[in-house]
Amino acid sequence: MKHTLRLALTAIFTLLTGTAAAEVTLIHVGELLAVPGEPPAREMTVIVEGDRITGVQKGYVETEGATTIDLRDKFVLPGLMDMHVHLQGQLGPDNDRDALKMSSQLMQMRSLHYAMNTLLAGFTTVRDVGSMEQEMYAMRDAINAGWVDGPRIIAAGGVGITGGHADISGVSPELMEHWTSANVCDGPYDCRRAARNVIKYGGDLIKITSTGGVMTQRATGTGQQMEMDELREVVRAAGRMGRKVASHAHEEDGIIAALEAGVASIEH
Repeated sequence: MKHTLRLALTAIFTLLTGTAAAEVTLIHVGELLAVPGEPPAREMTVIVEGDRITGVQKGYVETEGATTIDLRDKFVLPGLMDMHVHLQGQLGPDNDRDALKMSSQLMQMRSLHYAMNTLLAGFTTVRDVGSMEQEMYAMRDAINAGWVDGPRIIAAGGVGITGGHADISGVSPELMEHWTSANVCDGPYDCRRAARNVIKYGGDLIKITSTGGVMTQRATGTGQQMEMDELREVVRAAGRMGRKVASHAHEEDGIIAALEAGVASIEH
């Protein structure tokens, strides 16, 4: 709290002496939940310089030249984070039709719509762990560049085995051949290649499927699918290049295998 107060006093002094950065915003807040475990503070000012919060001050600060946002009748808290989203779509009866008829460009426009809804719901950071990768990377980069509004996106690239939960299913053989990802792999060395491929093309992390899943349109169960040598090679390759691995996992055997391989998180 003392550090926060020092930042606040420094920001106020800088403003008053006229040497502040050009863009300063003062947010007047009725109730502010800023410190985990502590009750909300009332009648506070949040000080923003550029795109960074630099301090919090008790009372409603007024400073000449600063932009003031009046939220005195609002409850304010830091942006929420959702660590497992799929921004490009939602489950529904039209999923198969959309996959056939919707262009990747139109799907991208829809995913931007979902990203905006997510931001307006209060989530300022999300981890997307299952989307068409280049489209998701493009939206992440556009948001980071300030070209469009949306939450900060941590975007995963997927690695899975042939016929596994991450592979295409439920369509004709011709479409399966056309839609099979370059990151579908078999054996430790091929899965090492796939992990490196994810990073090459822009993945912030790697999403694997150590078990089957309930959404797979073939009877392969929900137990372990990726072998230990495959799991270990993905995690090793990712770590060498500064990335973490998240694993979809349902049954216990696949959860334990993924943990023993060194994944950073278990999804589901």
